[in-house]
Amino acid sequence: MASSAADAPAPAAAAAADAAPVLKRAQLKGHKDSVLCLATDTNSRLASGSADGMCRLWDLRSFRSVRAAQLPPEGAEEVSGVSLSSARPHLLLAAGGRNVYGFDLRSEKVILKEVSSSAECSRDDINQVLIDPDGHLCAVAEDTGAVHLLDLNTWRVDKTLFGKAGHENICSSVAWKPGRSWCLVSGGLDAAVVFWQRSGRGRKVQMQPDVGEESATATGPQLLNPPFVHSLAYLPDESLAAGLGDGTVALLDPVDRAEIARLRGHSAAVAQVVSAPFGLVSAGNDLQVVLWSTDPSGRLPLLQWRHHEKMNWLPA
Repeated sequence: MASSAADAPAPAAAAAADAAPVLKRAQLKGHKDSVLCLATDTNSRLASGSADGMCRLWDLRSFRSVRAAQLPPEGAEEVSGVSLSSARPHLLLAAGGRNVYGFDLRSEKVILKEVSSSAECSRDDINQVLIDPDGHLCAVAEDTGAVHLLDLNTWRVDKTLFGKAGHENICSSVAWKPGRSWCLVSGGLDAAVVFWQRSGRGRKVQMQPDVGEESATATGPQLLNPPFVHSLAYLPDESLAAGLGDGTVALLDPVDRAEIARLRGHSAAVAQVVSAPFGLVSAGNDLQVVLWSTDPSGRLPLLQWRHHEKMNWLPA
């Protein structure tokens, strides 16, 4: 989580507690300001980006910071996105303002102050950067609603995804389907999820407000909670989870893109969703973290625990 360590989790139900995984807690200290973004890879590495303009690389086996990288001084922006790739283990990707920066981890320096590559590829502030499974492209989500595809071999924009089938407001999140060379989806503050083709064509799915008696709109502190899409994550069964502003998690079918379920466990906007080996995890602005059951016949909260401050990010 992009904040301090959470309180110990409490089971949502006694019966579910027996099946719940054992979770370990660690607090990683090193940043001087709020941690805004996180990323992991299969090499037990965690990257973090902060409002202090610094990125840190952590070894999750020792829970120690092994490298730091500083955004160029002329920008001095906060780090709005980080990404790692097992296909490019030497590359730490970071975003600040409208720019994407690459740091070469093969350097012997502990603190990297010089970027190896950079690109000003967006027209407005960047919200997320994510390298594809093959390590060739980086999807860049930005405030205009566009999604840029940055070629990491040339460091030039290969394609920009926008238009009638694209977002009409801020693009807040992108997700690549694991194991696929091309399967990209984006979510935005227009309450839309867009499934993109390599040609640039998109298929938009409009999220509908959750207005039932159990909805956060009915029970939460706000009178209106639009279903803005804040976060996206593919699950092992290839369905897509979308964390929404109305306090729910929507599950979309991988074939026809239709909504197949709504998960209710938060009383405020769901800021992050992530697919973990032990199930789907969501974090909300209600300071709650929820671990959902993997049983497709009834995805219920398996564990719920409260954090003492707002969470900005959950790493995949």
